[in-house]
Amino acid sequence: MTDKIKETERRLSLLESATGEGYESIMITELNLEEPGPRIVYVNDGFCEMTGYAKEEVIGKTPRLLQGPKTDREVLERLRERLSNGRCFFGHTVNYRKDGSEFINQWDIHPLTDEQGNPTHWVSYQHDISKRKNAEKQFVDTQIEFDELREQTHCTMIDVDAEGNIISANNAFLSLTGYENEELKQRKVWEIFPNKFKDSLKERFDESEEGTHLNGKEFKSIITHKSGIPIQVKGVSRLLALKDKQVIRAEIQNISFQKKVMGTLQKHRRTFGRNMNPESR
Repeated sequence: MTDKIKETERRLSLLESATGEGYESIMITELNLEEPGPRIVYVNDGFCEMTGYAKEEVIGKTPRLLQGPKTDREVLERLRERLSNGRCFFGHTVNYRKDGSEFINQWDIHPLTDEQGNPTHWVSYQHDISKRKNAEKQFVDTQIEFDELREQTHCTMIDVDAEGNIISANNAFLSLTGYENEELKQRKVWEIFPNKFKDSLKERFDESEEGTHLNGKEFKSIITHKSGIPIQVKGVSRLLALKDKQVIRAEIQNISFQKKVMGTLQKHRRTFGRNMNPESR
């Protein structure tokens, strides 16, 4: 192994430590979408755990190796269309592990750019949401306990009633914000947002009959950690009828962490060049 490749591996090790938490899987590919591309130039340990592939088995290959009979072609066409236009993509479909077993892979794909803002690679954050989908189906079919559903789904979620009272939050949300569940139950949802967002959020609840205006609402905002640190988030709110009550459930992603990851990747983007092609070794 040459000194140059050893340096590349060292940088990737540092990158692994910087990005290994917060996302189940991270994959970086070349920009070219035409077959046989886009070639994979980097995956983290989470990708290997999720798919069963070793890093050396996928570097230089295409993400198509995860596809199979049940992979939704319409989703792939939508993905290709958005990436061809330089846009981000968010979606999910059935993928396949090395052993042939199925899982539902959720992607969040963004361009990695150079100093001039030109895209050079694609960065894909991935989650295995099979348990989430199975739990949601089980809830519909058998009415399993609400608290069990929230923990099975592995999402960051908070549930609020039509008056803005926080009913509950799952462990991922508590970890994100630093609050205990009982502390949140004593607050209105807008009280965990910075002052500049409080009034507008309160107005949405005041205007919404039974929370209907918040159903399917996508949002980007900032929530305040218990320590006072702002956290950039994005998500979607849904109106759900659960047993004898209706709740507004917000599923949230921490984009502060995502931006940190992208910043780290920008610093190391030159790593993802010819040196990562197994043929160059």
